[in-house]
Amino acid sequence: MYVARSMTHFRLAPFLAAVLAFGIGLGDLEAQLRPSRRTATLPAIPPVDGPLALRVVYPPAGARVTARDSTFLFGSTGSGRASLTIDGRPVPVAPNGAFLAWLPLPDDTAATLRLMARRGGDSVELGHRLRLPRRFAPPPAGAWLDRGSIEPRGNRWAEPGEPVRVSVRAAPGAQVALRLPGGRLVPLAPDTGLSAEYGPFDLRPSRRAERTLTRYVGVFPALALGGALPAVTSAAPLPSAPDTASAAWVVVAVGADTARAPLPLRLAVVDPAQRPVVVLDDDTAHTGATRGAAIGMPMPAGTYDWFFRDGTIAAVSGRVNEFVRVPLSRTASAWVFLAEVAGTLPAGTPPPWSRVGLVRLTPGDSSVVARVTLGARIPFRVDEEDRRVTLRFYGAQSDLDWLQYGGTDPLVTRMTWSQATEDEVTVSFELSARVFGYRARWEGNDLILEIRRPPPIDPAHPLRGRTIAVDPGHPPLGATGPTGLREADANLAVGLALKRMLEEAGARVVIVRTTDTAIGLYERTTMAERANAEVLVSIHNNAFPDGVNPFENHGTSAYYFQPRASRLAFLVQDAMVHEMGLRNLGIGRGDLALVRPTWMPAVLTEGAFLMIPEQENALRTAGFQDAYARGVALGIEAYLRELAIPER
Repeated sequence: MYVARSMTHFRLAPFLAAVLAFGIGLGDLEAQLRPSRRTATLPAIPPVDGPLALRVVYPPAGARVTARDSTFLFGSTGSGRASLTIDGRPVPVAPNGAFLAWLPLPDDTAATLRLMARRGGDSVELGHRLRLPRRFAPPPAGAWLDRGSIEPRGNRWAEPGEPVRVSVRAAPGAQVALRLPGGRLVPLAPDTGLSAEYGPFDLRPSRRAERTLTRYVGVFPALALGGALPAVTSAAPLPSAPDTASAAWVVVAVGADTARAPLPLRLAVVDPAQRPVVVLDDDTAHTGATRGAAIGMPMPAGTYDWFFRDGTIAAVSGRVNEFVRVPLSRTASAWVFLAEVAGTLPAGTPPPWSRVGLVRLTPGDSSVVARVTLGARIPFRVDEEDRRVTLRFYGAQSDLDWLQYGGTDPLVTRMTWSQATEDEVTVSFELSARVFGYRARWEGNDLILEIRRPPPIDPAHPLRGRTIAVDPGHPPLGATGPTGLREADANLAVGLALKRMLEEAGARVVIVRTTDTAIGLYERTTMAERANAEVLVSIHNNAFPDGVNPFENHGTSAYYFQPRASRLAFLVQDAMVHEMGLRNLGIGRGDLALVRPTWMPAVLTEGAFLMIPEQENALRTAGFQDAYARGVALGIEAYLRELAIPER
C-alpha cells in the first residue's frame, strides 16, 4: 500500500526559542497544550475484511473532470485483502480497503474506467464513466482553426477605441487575421512563448511546459459587433450568438487554402460622457448574511482587491459578461459582479465626486473611531502596513484644513493626508502599535473608520482572558475521504478538541458550530466579529482539484489574507507541522472568505488531505485530532505572546 513519505521529526518551533530567550515558561498551561517532543507518525490503519464492494467516492460517475492528461480517483473495495486494477493498472489497497489512484486520461470526450477487485476466487467489476474536456484534433495539413479556442466570446460593453484582445489556435505557419465589418483586416501574430501550468498545491508543474506555436494573438479597437446589447446593468439573459451580418471573422490562410469562423462576441460601444451611475451592494436580496461589501477585482473574475462598502456610488464604463467595470479615478478602475449592482441612478447623474473635509478622532475603550466628512459615498479602499492604516478615496479632492485628534490618545500618534493624484486623496493614521484590526462603514455620507486597540495580553499566560473564534469548516459542501469520512465531521472533531484546549488555557472560545449544522460563510465571520473575537481560526482538511498528483503534493498548510495575519499563519503552521508530522507545504495568502475579516487576525488551516487513505484514517482517531488541535493552539499562543512582548 502507499506509505506516506512525510513522517519526519521536525525541529521545535521557532516560537519556543523566543519563549526561552525572554525567560518566559509555559506557566500553568495544561500538559496537553505543551508541544510534544516525540517523532510524529500516523496511526496504523486497522484491517477491514468485508464483502467485496467497489465504491468510487471521487470523481462521481458521470462527472466532468477538468484535468486533461491525468487525474486521481479514490474510493474503497470493502476489503483490505483485495487486489485492485483500474484499466489493467494495479492500484494499492490500504488495510481498510481504501484506495487512491493516479491515472492517465484518454484522448476523448468521455471514458469508462474499468475497476476490477479480486480476493481469492471472488471478484467484482465496476465500469465508472467520466466526462472529459473537449480536445481539438487538428487536421494534419492545410488551413484550420479551433473554433472553441477563440477569445473573447460572449457579451461585452466598451468605450470607443478601447483595445480588445483576440486569440485563437490555428494552423502553424498560417497567415491569421481578424476581418472587421467593412473589410478592415487586423493581423494576428503567433504567440511562441513557453507555458507551464501551476496550481496552488503544485510543488512542480502538473502539466508539462509546451510551446504554444499554434496560438495567434492581436488587438483591435472597440467597435459595434453583433448588434446592440440591453442596458449595461441588466441582469436579463443576453443572446450568445452575434448577428453574422455585423460580426467580425477570424480568417486563416495556408497557401491557397483558407478557413474562417465568426468571432463569438457581441460588442456594444457607448459614450464615455454618459456613463451610468450605480449603487453597489452585495446584499440586494436584503438577507443580512453577506460580507457587507461589493467586491472589486483588477480584471473580470480576478483576485479580490477592493471591498466597496454597501451603498457606495460608482460609474460604469464597461461590461464583460457578468462583470461590470467601475472607473475609480483617471488612473484606476475595478471590476465588480453584475449581481452586486443594486440599481442605476437617474440618467444624467454625474460620476461620483466628493471633497474630503474634516477628519475627527474619537477615542474609545477598545478602539479609536475616525470620522471622515464626505459629500458622497465615493469608492474607497483601506490599506494596512505594520503600524499604519491608510484610506484612499477615489474621485476626491482634499479640503483638509483640520485633522482633529480629539485628545491625546496614544494609539494614533499622527494623521497625515496627501492629494495622491488629481482625483485621489489619502488619509493615513500612524499607530503606536502594530495594526490589530479595523472596520469601516457609512454613516450618512460620512465614512466611519474604527481602528481596534491590541488586547491586553499577559506574556506568561497569553491565552488567559482572550476571546478566540473557532470555526469548524463546512457544511455545506466539504470533501469526503475514500471510506466516506466527511470533512465536516473531521473538522468538527478537531474544532471541539481545540475549544477544550484553549478553554483549559484560560481563553474564552466562541465556536461557530457544535453540531452538523450548515452555516453560511459570512454568517461565520459575522459571528466572530459580533463576539469581538481577537483571533479567528477556521479548521479544514484539504482536497486537490482535478489533475494534481496527490502523491507528490500533499501536506499541511495555513492561509491568511490580511497582512497582519501572516505571522499568525506562520506560527500556527510551524506548530501544526511539528505536532502532526506531515509535509510542510508552508503558508499562503489565500483569497478565502474566512480569512478576509479586518476586525481580527484570521487564518484558515488545512491540516491533512482527506483523500489520502492514511490521513483519512488518522483523522478518525482522537490522538491525531488532538495533535492537530494542539498545533493550532500552540500557534495562537505563540502569536499572542509575541504581541505581548515589547519590541527591543
